[in-house]
Amino acid sequence: MNMMKKAMIWGISLAFVVTGVHAQSLDDAKKAIDAEQFAKAKGMLETLVKNKPKDGENYFYLGLVYVNNEHLDSALTLFDQGLAADPKNNLNKVGQGIVALYQDNASGATAKFAEATQKLKRKDYLELYHIGRAYIDAPEPDYKKAVEYLDQAKAKNSEDPMVPLALGDAYFGLKNASPAYVNYRDASSLDNTLTRARVQLQVITRLSHAWQEAIDGLKKIAGEVPDYAPTYRELAETYHAWANTATTIEDYNARNKEAVTYYKQYMDKTDYTVDSRIRYADFLVYVKDYAELQVQAAELAQLEDVNPKVLRYLGYSAYENKQFQESKDALDKLFTRMDAERIIPRDYLHLGLADIRLASQSEPVEEALFNEGIAQLKKAVAADSSIADDLNDVGKELFADKKFLSASKVFEIAASTPTSRNFIYDNFYLGYSAYYAVATKPVAQRGEAETALLHKADTAFGVVIEKAPTTQDAYLFRGNVNNLLEDSENPKGTAEPYFLKYIEMVKEKGDAEVQKNKARLVDAYSTIAVVSVKRGEYQKGRDLIGEILKLDPENTWAKSTLQYLEQETATSADTTTVQ
Repeated sequence: MNMMKKAMIWGISLAFVVTGVHAQSLDDAKKAIDAEQFAKAKGMLETLVKNKPKDGENYFYLGLVYVNNEHLDSALTLFDQGLAADPKNNLNKVGQGIVALYQDNASGATAKFAEATQKLKRKDYLELYHIGRAYIDAPEPDYKKAVEYLDQAKAKNSEDPMVPLALGDAYFGLKNASPAYVNYRDASSLDNTLTRARVQLQVITRLSHAWQEAIDGLKKIAGEVPDYAPTYRELAETYHAWANTATTIEDYNARNKEAVTYYKQYMDKTDYTVDSRIRYADFLVYVKDYAELQVQAAELAQLEDVNPKVLRYLGYSAYENKQFQESKDALDKLFTRMDAERIIPRDYLHLGLADIRLASQSEPVEEALFNEGIAQLKKAVAADSSIADDLNDVGKELFADKKFLSASKVFEIAASTPTSRNFIYDNFYLGYSAYYAVATKPVAQRGEAETALLHKADTAFGVVIEKAPTTQDAYLFRGNVNNLLEDSENPKGTAEPYFLKYIEMVKEKGDAEVQKNKARLVDAYSTIAVVSVKRGEYQKGRDLIGEILKLDPENTWAKSTLQYLEQETATSADTTTVQ
């Protein structure tokens, strides 16, 4: 779904304030809809319905405005009223089908569309056109079906420019730029005042990443038709798309700044009402201008009966601006006011992150709130696995603050998502944080929970070794984990293979790498040596300590332990001789 469609579906409420509406025609209302002046169109159509209550077409177009605002119940009421007022007009039957389509009732929509088209006269084409248009604009578009209906409409009327314009949109949705271009061009040829067709030709240019060319073309249109609002929205979206290709933060910020400037002009050209401000908020999310978003959302949230998505934006922006309690308050309110089916995965993400940030501000961490946050993050990732990509930075910050157990809970979510962009990295940090969560805890305080954590760490490092076998630290820390899992009185040496592999990998890289990792090598050798001695393998212990002394000739522990082993060996030999 392109951003224009998102703006239409997500960003329009019906809290319109319209003044000065006179007796405009239906064509005037259609032009207002095309210019995305929805409040103006609604006012015109309400007047037309009142003045011509027997004209079913007026009900139909007013119903479409409500459909675009997601007020499907109100739209259906209007279509029913239009059909009752003008039973011979099939457009309102199409409208009933559109509501069914938006309600994900495909069979109901098909039945209504069939009913609306079964007795069409030879030149009747508007029903076919609007069905095709509906399949383009639906929450789940079916562009192929749209083409089928629009081709039928074109066969009946090849002179209406709106038909090739819609065909251009359908082919654009199918990512078939060539026929999209041809149809937009045909629409413009049929009506050279049809600005949207010209704008869409520049959008196709944008698809090829010819950013400056698209911008120049749109600016030319804006200069010739300065009051046509969608041109400015497309300029904003072009600058934003171009920003996403920037290789420097300066270019990214500069292009997004231009995008916001043009989007403000788009708002000025439409109806500067609640709905247009919500569309502006939509765009601020895309360009990540959270400071401006918070200002807009906070002002909108003060209005009665405002679209609850404003609370979403207030929650998101407050979180990004590090106002975590404000974020939680807004999102908690969102969950109580918005219909469950309209809650999106990122709502769970931001509420979970807000909970985690608030819980982590306490010392120790407020476990109950933190775990609530983890539960929300799991819901978010279950609904949209790409959200796992957003958890890495949070986990690393918790790790840097030495909140190792908390960090492990965050990393575990992402490490359990194989499609995550950071899958290997997250598994390493899951093992890393779980290991330190246990290693930094006094031995007397370790129990079954700590053992379970170590097993998670072992599994996580195993994933890293399998997926990225050259990650030498994974072997080192898997050795450390297995050493903690050992029975200290009767060790089995399960950590040794991982330590030896780590030692081998470091040595293979040469003396510089050995010197860089000297302390870790000493720890690895000493750990294996201790286990070897406990298992009665004294000569092996002496050999390993010898390796330590090569690295660090003055190592006090190695010297004293080697002396102890020499004494033990001598004592053992004397005992054997006496016997």
